[in-house]
Amino acid sequence: MDALEKLNQQINRELTCIDDLTTEIKMLARKGQINLAKQREQDLHNSLDQLEKHHRRSKLWSTAADLKLQVKKAKVVKKVVEMAR
Repeated sequence: MDALEKLNQQINRELTCIDDLTTEIKMLARKGQINLAKQREQDLHNSLDQLEKHHRRSKLWSTAADLKLQVKKAKVVKKVVEMAR
């Protein structure tokens, strides 16, 4: 499993966590357990921060993969030009 796949798994786990926390916050608020809801709100905030970091890392890995592909293409073009001489 490559790094990008691992990041995508982490993103999916974080999204699931965010869904669960959102549901729990609503439930606690309806029950009047505001202090617990506020604590879960902080957990939600932390999960959103993590999600943002994972997305940034994912974009960097995608960019790196694109650049690596461009380098390979450039090497192929260079080789073809050399062979044509």
